[in-house]
Parts: sequence; structure tokens; C-alpha cells
Amino acid sequence: MQPEPGERPYWRSLKFEVVNMKRLGLAVFLLLMLMSAVEADDAEVQYWTCGYRGLCRRFCYAQEYIVGHHGCPRRYRCCAVRN
Repeated sequence: MQPEPGERPYWRSLKFEVVNMKRLGLAVFLLLMLMSAVEADDAEVQYWTCGYRGLCRRFCYAQEYIVGHHGCPRRYRCCAVRN
């Protein structure tokens, strides 16, 4: 059965759909890898302790205050919970 003039054959449209799905899968994979890399960076410093009951973080939460920078890696500060 011949396709009508100006109409794509069925197998050609499937080929383009497969290519688009592969691209979409690659984009989702890269996005997930990027997100896990960011979380891994935070997890690395998450358990660094400093001072009395303080944790090293880039930014202190609202219920915390900055104690200082001693004992934390670069660009991290020591945060302790407010009483």
C-alpha cells in the first residue's frame, strides 16, 4: 500500500518518535544526575560538626544562628539551634 502524496510512511514516523523518546530519556537522565550531584555535595558536609552542637551549612535555617566558621570547610558556617 503506497502512502498518499505528501504523507509520511508509517515506519518513518515511528523512527522519529523513537529518536525523540531517546532524546527525552537522555534529558531526564542528565537532569537526575545533576540533581543527585547537588545533593551529594550537601550530604558531604552535612555531618561536619563544629562548636557545641553546631553543624556546618552554607546557610543557617530560621531557627538557627551563626556561631562562626571554625571547623567548617570553605564557604560554610557553623549553625546552632536557638534556645
